[in-house]
Amino acid sequence: MSESRKSGYQILVVDDDPEWHEILTLLFSRKGWKTETALSGEKALARLALGGIDVVVCDLSMPGLNGLDVLRRVRAMNASLPFIMMTGVGTIESAVEAVQLGAYSYLTKPVNNAELASLVQRAAEHARLHSQLQERPRERLTSVSMIYNSPSMKQVLKTIGKVASTSVPILITGETGTGKSRLAEYIHRASSFRDRPFLTIDCAALPESLLESELFGHVKGAFTGAVNSRRGLLEEAQGGTVFLDEIGELSPSTQAKLLRAIQEHEIRPVGSNKSVSIDVRFIAATHRRLEEDVKTGRFREDLFYRLSVIPLYLPPLRERREDLAALIGFFINRFNERYGRNVTQISPAAMNILYNQPWKGNIRELENVLERAFLLTEGDRLMPESLGTLVDSGSFSLSPSSEAASPETPLSLSDAVRNAEIQALQQALALCNGNKTQAAELLGIGRRTLYDKLEQFGLMDRKGE
Repeated sequence: MSESRKSGYQILVVDDDPEWHEILTLLFSRKGWKTETALSGEKALARLALGGIDVVVCDLSMPGLNGLDVLRRVRAMNASLPFIMMTGVGTIESAVEAVQLGAYSYLTKPVNNAELASLVQRAAEHARLHSQLQERPRERLTSVSMIYNSPSMKQVLKTIGKVASTSVPILITGETGTGKSRLAEYIHRASSFRDRPFLTIDCAALPESLLESELFGHVKGAFTGAVNSRRGLLEEAQGGTVFLDEIGELSPSTQAKLLRAIQEHEIRPVGSNKSVSIDVRFIAATHRRLEEDVKTGRFREDLFYRLSVIPLYLPPLRERREDLAALIGFFINRFNERYGRNVTQISPAAMNILYNQPWKGNIRELENVLERAFLLTEGDRLMPESLGTLVDSGSFSLSPSSEAASPETPLSLSDAVRNAEIQALQQALALCNGNKTQAAELLGIGRRTLYDKLEQFGLMDRKGE
């Protein structure tokens, strides 16, 4: 999320059992979320009318209005509010009906606490993502914000808050594509040097001779082609910040010269016998393990310690999936502005596919995938088919073994619900000769919901519209 977003969620627990209120309130409070409770469906609806709730967790069997009644009325008021149904006496029919009415999920008691908390968080982030897309905030091209929601990124930003205003060197490490250059610029914008230059050089992109000239400058005649004297990056950035990307690629001789610049606050242009004083803040970044390079002699130990006074590690995207929804919203809004479109929704099935990717290329890969999907999307909703060859590793598909399972083999309620939904989808498509529009009408669900279900269960290979 961005710095301005709140970190907690507002959860409404609807159940006629006060003990269950206490259990879930304790569970959610440990996550830093605020929980409100209602002992009946009527009281829940009165509270929901006031707004401000991120997720509803509701029991199915209650006196008066039951969970399905509450869900129907909630959908009449709010089509996107995440609604999680729970019950200790569930049936396949009630589960299927809850899903058809638009429940985000259906769980049976006793519930695994970690699973429930994870489900609530994903439901809330999905809803906030839709809100973020519909608000369409215009991105200022000159601003630099960080998109985060994960504890690891909160800790990184907390550390930056303590040292941003100082001139202490910072070393950012992490895999390629995790956003190291964006973080470096964020640090500069958060510092007292924000009105001074922020200059970047990719240490891996230039040969050694040219890199030294770029960093330290050169005098006329220092080498072939040096027809004029030129100030280097470190001199041009006086009073500001120099970002040395991929610092681990520096040659030993350039490492020695950079060490002198950091220690003595002066440089000597290539071909000159005079030193020039500098006053810059150094931020370096690398995807390499510099500690290992120090041990093998590939990187100078003294330079490593000079650069890493404040070490910051950017975790890979697969370790900070709490940030996915906010990042997706950020990029979709950016593409809306760039291409003059108005994509404001992402289907649950598409979100599941995105959540289940390994993201080996991290945020850079996510941006690439989303831009391609965005351009292939028709209308205002990003659907699974726009994601191309991405595979939902969490999706369910029928296999010969599952179809041939013995009647005596016990099934969990969730598996039974999946099987019942798959059978209903297959029967409807068969009756309608594969026509998805007619099948959706027959099932009493929207066409988009049908597409979501077909994608979720691996049934999108059927033809016909």
